[in-house]
Amino acid sequence: MVEVPGDNQELKPLLYPFYQNYPKKILSKYRWWRNQRVSKKLPLLNRTGGWLTVINRLGARGDTLITANVIKCIKDIYHNLKINCITPFSELIRYDPSIDSINKPETFYSFDSSYFELIVRNEQNENIVCHNLKRLGIEEYTYKSSFHLMKSEIEWAKKQVHDFPKPVIAISTKSKESVKNWPVENWSETIDCLSRKYTIIQLGDSTEPEFNDLERYAGKLNMRESASILSRCQLFVGPDSLLMHVANGLDLKSVIIFGNARPVNCLGYPENVNLTGSSDSRGSWFHDGYGSVEEDLEATSEISPKQVLQEIDKLLSN
Repeated sequence: MVEVPGDNQELKPLLYPFYQNYPKKILSKYRWWRNQRVSKKLPLLNRTGGWLTVINRLGARGDTLITANVIKCIKDIYHNLKINCITPFSELIRYDPSIDSINKPETFYSFDSSYFELIVRNEQNENIVCHNLKRLGIEEYTYKSSFHLMKSEIEWAKKQVHDFPKPVIAISTKSKESVKNWPVENWSETIDCLSRKYTIIQLGDSTEPEFNDLERYAGKLNMRESASILSRCQLFVGPDSLLMHVANGLDLKSVIIFGNARPVNCLGYPENVNLTGSSDSRGSWFHDGYGSVEEDLEATSEISPKQVLQEIDKLLSN
């Protein structure tokens, strides 16, 4: 069976099949062999204006923007290369100028944007974009997300926040992985303090917990609408999630509550304030249902509301 990014079967026809039976299996093996050496082919593809498909192999929403980051770094070196991106969440990269096509059939030469190897070896320091580019023989990289909004989306967001009487902060309190989540009681205390000076907009999906003293947009907006709202905020506070990548792509100051759920050196943007647990703990790559996550939950819990509030004040006073 063909592996599909994000387990999304509607993308299956876009992916090059690996034939199991001869004689077509010979062609599949030949293509696989050639793609093992795709780094050697990039200069030629660049000279001829050839195509490379980059697949968001892990398939998550945030990984779509990581994949777009990888593509931009490739295009910074190979300006004439044309790149097709396959991802389940095409709307997130719809207007990215570095991407020449989205969800067209996989080309002969293709590359998986992934960091499985980092997860397997519990890597603590190698950046995820750097890791991908090294596999293509590219040493130079910039870990910086990009998110491109239409003028109409920005104007819509301006109208949404126009009547709020205080400066606007956006929060999202949940990730799909419970190991990344800060305790709800900590959020309640933080929101209570912030609401005295700021209008707080809560983004995310319908599973976000309910709080007082904020404007709840959670579960009411699609991903692009959430990004549009973020573009009108002064700060984002939340876990390692899609909105962390979107906020970075909009150059929005952010306080990210990592705890020790993920290695900050691999995933954290240097522009952000990335809060971790105790210095003697190491970030893990555990997911719900795999491994023991108790220590990671404790490391997230030990980040106090006072610490988060202090970092918010520092960022907004600059």
